[in-house]
Amino acid sequence: MRNALTIVHIITLLFISFNLHANTNIYILNNTDKKINMFLNDFHEISTQYNSEIEPYQLSKVMNISRYSGLETDRKYNIIAFFGYEYAALNVEILGTVWGSDMSFNLIDPETTHIGLLYSDRTIHHYEKGNYEYYIKASYTGGYDDITVVVNDKNSSVESQENTIDIISYNTWMLSHIGQKMETRDSLIAKEVRNHDVVFMQEVFRSENEKEIKSTMGDYFNYTSDKLNGGGSNTYDGGVITFSKYPIVEQNQHVFDNCKGTDCAADKGVLYTKIVKDNQNYHLFNLHLGSWDTQQHRDVRILQLGEIFVFMQSLNLPDDEPIIIGGDFNINKHKFPLDYMQMLRILGVSDPELIGELIYSYDPLLNNFFTPSEEGRERFDYLLYVDNGAILDSNSQIKALRSFDQSIWGTWDLSDHFAINANFTIKHQE
Repeated sequence: MRNALTIVHIITLLFISFNLHANTNIYILNNTDKKINMFLNDFHEISTQYNSEIEPYQLSKVMNISRYSGLETDRKYNIIAFFGYEYAALNVEILGTVWGSDMSFNLIDPETTHIGLLYSDRTIHHYEKGNYEYYIKASYTGGYDDITVVVNDKNSSVESQENTIDIISYNTWMLSHIGQKMETRDSLIAKEVRNHDVVFMQEVFRSENEKEIKSTMGDYFNYTSDKLNGGGSNTYDGGVITFSKYPIVEQNQHVFDNCKGTDCAADKGVLYTKIVKDNQNYHLFNLHLGSWDTQQHRDVRILQLGEIFVFMQSLNLPDDEPIIIGGDFNINKHKFPLDYMQMLRILGVSDPELIGELIYSYDPLLNNFFTPSEEGRERFDYLLYVDNGAILDSNSQIKALRSFDQSIWGTWDLSDHFAINANFTIKHQE
């Protein structure tokens, strides 16, 4: 009798578990700077729509499809999610069976009547329409598979123009015992930054990740700076490296004298490189300031800014050539606006106009390494310039560097920071 009750209990638990997972969730990652609006066709009896608007750069659960309740055996249900004629549409075909249902899916062009090949595997499938590319994948959940669709802006390679320079700065989060998925991310970053003239990187601390980053970056950038390094017995070096498509003709560095707490275990500081592009000199400073938000740590950052200014003055740079300063300043523009103003004042720099939808370079709401939260969203990363008349125009944009490779599917982001990208137009140097 006891054995019979145990069997009944197990069957009941399995039935409850099956019903809890007897659906397919649909997720959309909108990796564009435009809001996407979604609407469904019929079959509302087996589908529930959660969101009709998907915000830029956000992953959103948009729909739930029943895989058991309400389905008729041998009946096909084609559920189509439309996003507008400039986008592809998601087509999900459910076939009712005696035991539940089978599912296949694909992306279709809403401007045609052609359905095309349906998929029922867990491979990443790629699709293009107009200005966008798409990635679609079914994922195992323990019950019926879920489906995720990525809508991504096509990356267009723009040839570098004379009298301009395009720089991107990225904190790579290659930090032992703290950084996640480092062995995956290190080989994927280069592809996402390859179209820029110069790349500033910070937190390239782990030697094995540094080797992989340098190897993959070498496919696109012919010149690599020395790494910021105090040369002593500290736990970590400076973790700061500059990559360039144009010759690096001079280098120098300064490791901060002022630090506090765990930051003192690394040779944080500033790395100077002079590069020559189209016979024009550019003076570039790639830096990483101290972390944390206590008043003492904030005071140390102000002292570090003073050290940077003194270091810059010691180089006796020409006052008619472009000087650009960038990296992870760890200065909270939104939480501590006075610290931000102090940064500009001490360094004697200007901040280019910020364009695009993103305003935070550290964003727990949008970055998929975090549990989504409005708390802690902040701007830490900047590309600034000395307003000495050498730079005529500029703008900057925060970029969510993401990869849709199988190895990082479901996370996509390549660091806990977003990158900051800036374009500078200079006055022609005689």
